Amino acid sequence: MIVSGPNTITAGTAHLRPPFGSCSFGSWYKDTDEVSLGAPTSPSTSGTGLTIRQYYIMVGLGAFVTTIAQPGVIGRLPLQLLLKNELHFNAQALAAFMLVTTFAWNVKPLAGILSDAFPLFGTRRRHYMLLGASMAALCWFLLGVVPRAHGPLLLTAFGANAFMVIASTVMGGLMVEAGQKYGISGRVTSIRQALQSLVSLSNGILGGYLAATAFGWTAGIATALLIVLAVATFFVLTERPVAVRDRHVLANARRELATLARSRTLWASGGFLALVYITPGFTTPLLFMQTDALRFSTPYIGLMETIEGAAGLVGAMIYGFLCRRFSLRQLLTTAITINVLTTLLYLRYTHASAPFIHAIGGFAVICSELALMDLAVRSTPPGCESLGFALMMSARNFALGGSDVMGSWLIDSRGWVFHQLVWLNAATTALILVFIPLLPGAVVNRKDGEVAPGAASGAPPTEPAPARAS
Repeated sequence: MIVSGPNTITAGTAHLRPPFGSCSFGSWYKDTDEVSLGAPTSPSTSGTGLTIRQYYIMVGLGAFVTTIAQPGVIGRLPLQLLLKNELHFNAQALAAFMLVTTFAWNVKPLAGILSDAFPLFGTRRRHYMLLGASMAALCWFLLGVVPRAHGPLLLTAFGANAFMVIASTVMGGLMVEAGQKYGISGRVTSIRQALQSLVSLSNGILGGYLAATAFGWTAGIATALLIVLAVATFFVLTERPVAVRDRHVLANARRELATLARSRTLWASGGFLALVYITPGFTTPLLFMQTDALRFSTPYIGLMETIEGAAGLVGAMIYGFLCRRFSLRQLLTTAITINVLTTLLYLRYTHASAPFIHAIGGFAVICSELALMDLAVRSTPPGCESLGFALMMSARNFALGGSDVMGSWLIDSRGWVFHQLVWLNAATTALILVFIPLLPGAVVNRKDGEVAPGAASGAPPTEPAPARAS
C-alpha cells in the first residue's frame, strides 16, 4: 500500500505527497528538487541579481502556487469526479487519464537542464517563470471552458501540468541560488516546506468543497493564483537579460548519466524501489467505493485527505527522531510491515471507520515513504546528487501512476472486487520484505548521521574509491 499523492495519483490510501530528502524531508506534492542539474555555479550561470527579499518572495509564492494550483492537487477531486460523473469514466479510464496528464512531472529533470543550459530571451529564470505561470494559467482557463469531452480535457490538463513543471523547476533553481549566494538555504527550504505542508493540510477540505460546486470555480481559482505568480514574477524577478548558453551543463549531464549507469548501488536500490511501487494500487477504486457504495459526500472525502495529511506530518516528525536511533534496514523492515497491516484495515472500510483508517494510513505511508526516500538519497553517487535523485523520483512517480492503472484494470476488466485488490496489495507489499536483506549493507546498516564508508574519498559507499594520482 505504499502510496503518495500530492499531486500524484497513488496506490492505496493516501493522497499525500511524499517528502523528498533524507531525515528532514520536505516536498509533499508532485515535485522533486531537480535543481542545479548541470555544472557548479559559474559566471555564465550564476546570479539573477536578486536581493534576499526578492528570493523570499519568489520562492515562497512559487512554492505555494506551483503546489496548490496543480490539476492533481486543487483539481484532483473536482476533475476526477467530473470525469466520473459527467463523462462516465470507469476506474481504469480515470486512472489512465491522470497518469497521462501528470506525465510531465516524470521528466522534470529535463526542464532543469533546459533552464540551466538554454537561456530564454537572455534569462535563465525570469522568462521561463513568466512562460510557465502564464501558459499554465491559460491552460487552466481553457480547462474550465472547453467542451466536456475526453480529448479537450486531456490536452488542457496535460498542458497545465507541463507548464507548471517549468515554473516549479525555476522556483527550485531560485531556491538553490539564494542558498548559495546568501547562505540562507535552511531558511528558504523551510519557507518552501512550510507552505507545501500548509497545502497538504488544507487542500483536502478545499478540494472536497470545490468538488461539490461547478468545476469553473476550481479552474478560476487556479487561474487566478497563476496570474498572481506571473504578475509577481514580472515585477519581482528582475533578472537582467545577460545569460548565454552554457555548454558545460549538457556536458556535465552526460557525464553524470554515465556515472549513474555504472553505479551498482543505485541499480540495486532502484530495483528495490521499483518492486515496492509497482504493486497494484487502489487509489481510484477507493474513490469509486467512497462515492458509489458508501455514498461519501465530497467534503467528507476531502476531510479524509486532510486527516491523512495531518497524520503524515506527525509521522515525518517521528521519523526524524527514529532515523537517528535505528538503522535504515530496521526502519525499512518496520515501516513496510506496518504498511501491510494498515492496508488490511481497508477490508473494514466504512463511513465510521474511514477517519481512523486514513489517520493510521497517513502515518504509516509517510514513514514508509521517508525510509524509501532515505534509501534513494544514500544510493545516489556523489557528484550526481540532483540528477540521480531526480531520475529515481521520476521513475517512482511513473510507477505509482502505473500501479493505480493496474489496480483499476483488475477491477474493471477482470471483475475483481475491492477487497480482493486489498489482499493483493498487502501480499505483494509483504513480498518486498524478502528483498531487504539483499540491499547493500553499507547503505542500509547505518543510522542517520553516521558517515558512510568511503564518504571522505567521495566514492559511493559500496563501490571502489577512485584511484589517487601518485
